Amino acid sequence: MVSLIEVPVLNQKYWAKIPEVDADGIMLDLEDSATPENKAIVRERIVQALDDVAYFGGRRIIVRCNNLNSPWGVEDLMALGGISADFVISYPKVESADELDEIVRILEAAGHKHPLHVMIETGRALLEIERIAAHPAVVGLHFGYVDFAADIGSKPFDSNGGLSAVSNGYARSRIAVTAAAYGLFATGGSLIPDYKDLDKVRDLVQSWSNLGFTACIAVSPTHLPIINEVMRPTEAEVTQARAVCVAYDAAVYNGDPAAVLHGRVITHPDYRVAKLLLDRVTTG
Repeated sequence: MVSLIEVPVLNQKYWAKIPEVDADGIMLDLEDSATPENKAIVRERIVQALDDVAYFGGRRIIVRCNNLNSPWGVEDLMALGGISADFVISYPKVESADELDEIVRILEAAGHKHPLHVMIETGRALLEIERIAAHPAVVGLHFGYVDFAADIGSKPFDSNGGLSAVSNGYARSRIAVTAAAYGLFATGGSLIPDYKDLDKVRDLVQSWSNLGFTACIAVSPTHLPIINEVMRPTEAEVTQARAVCVAYDAAVYNGDPAAVLHGRVITHPDYRVAKLLLDRVTTG
């Protein structure tokens, strides 16, 4: 999975496009896109939608709930825990492993545990990230850079309207490294002020890929082709990675002093990079 798109469930125009949208995953949102007066209605609509997962065409389903400190978080989790369908819960503004324990308790009491994709959006979460990532329920991390900036008082975007490397560099790198260390998927987002400037969007998506993030959440359907192109390895890259792994494994098996492919020595780091690429393609 490299591309996701957030779909407002009460907007029939966007909801009707789910079967044809070119995304690997669909995010249903109970948090930012649901106004306080619509929270209960949105929750009911999502529960109904998860009764018919065939509508999503085999795509990964992620449901973003509200934080436990909000008036809606517990009810969201109780409703989602009552559903047996296969989906991931995206949990915003996580701050501790103890908080994750409470989430799991609520889900278990409701009937069904679901894996968690947790959003690193506060300074405390970044300080606690290793304990959060090590939690057995967690399968993915996300960097919510706008909320993170609001929490610590930084500016998320630079003077050119791109994501600021100064204020976000440390957090983005730490999240990517932690996700890789714990075998989690890691998502960024395509939101920038000038989201219609697709060249700027491409630069942002490329930066997620360069850092080691494995997927990106699109704020607009127009961003999906860029995300799919940039974040997904090309056929040539996959073919080369397979060749590297075959040559290296053969050299080790034969006891050769070095693995060579097309006249170039393959080092162990080369092999590890190739294997990681193939692993990510396989697991999706």
